Amino acid sequence: MFSIKKKDGFKDERHLTLPIKNFPTYLTHPLVNHTYVTELGFYPSAKYHYRERFDGVSENILIYCLDGRGMIEIENESPVTLERGHIFCIPANAPHRYYSDELHPWSILWFHFNTPLSQHFPIIERTEILITTPEKSNLLQSHFIDLFTIAEKDYTLGNMICISKLMLTILTEVYLLEDGVSYDKQNRYLTTCIRYMNEHIHQDLTLGELAYELNISQSYLSSIFKKYTQKSPIDFLITLKIEQACKYMKMTDLKVYEIATKVGYQDPYYFSRIFKKHMGKSPKEYKKKLEKKFV
Repeated sequence: MFSIKKKDGFKDERHLTLPIKNFPTYLTHPLVNHTYVTELGFYPSAKYHYRERFDGVSENILIYCLDGRGMIEIENESPVTLERGHIFCIPANAPHRYYSDELHPWSILWFHFNTPLSQHFPIIERTEILITTPEKSNLLQSHFIDLFTIAEKDYTLGNMICISKLMLTILTEVYLLEDGVSYDKQNRYLTTCIRYMNEHIHQDLTLGELAYELNISQSYLSSIFKKYTQKSPIDFLITLKIEQACKYMKMTDLKVYEIATKVGYQDPYYFSRIFKKHMGKSPKEYKKKLEKKFV
């Protein structure tokens, strides 16, 4: 299978090396903070592409497969097949090899990088990412183009800062920007529900009424709120009501019972209990503190 092995030298390839580690003042600059790219490349239709590193390398390696197929093998791990739209990051110092499929050679974008923020991305977990929408794919590829454009310029501090920030943007989009249909739909439900809550803040809404408005089940609505806000829909609604009550206290001369009615509580005593639970002070105590503040 590996009778022919090529590290590089593919038609129309691009491969750049950045000597930022030779600029210690760049590395320690607050806007870089040891977040940098050392190499980046684009290998189109890279037939016979093969790399093997028995001791790994000191940087993480991100590989984005644009087309074709290839394989990544990390010591003591199951092999990972990369196909169109797949992204995988090989952790620093992990012994590995990767190679292109002979019949359907991959086209890949890649870069070597280091950052103290690695812990905030699932790199150590060796998570394979699949880009499912053209919008996210186009966004990532445009940022890779920007990365190449700047990397080909002079090695100035400003350029190195831009490369550092672009690389972090790419990592953030790869691992944190959701592009699946189900996620988009869930987020639309969440956004619509929160807008409905704000528009009807004066009403005593129930979970059933909120779910009915969205035409989904109560349990599904609850799971969406738990996932995105770590709160139940009603707890989130209460938070909105208390925030609005605080605004009324700061900006109007309304009495406590009038504010309670405006945020959907007909019983001012119940409103006072809820307010104190969230703010640590009763409405009257909160108003007195505001009055002293502006005396």
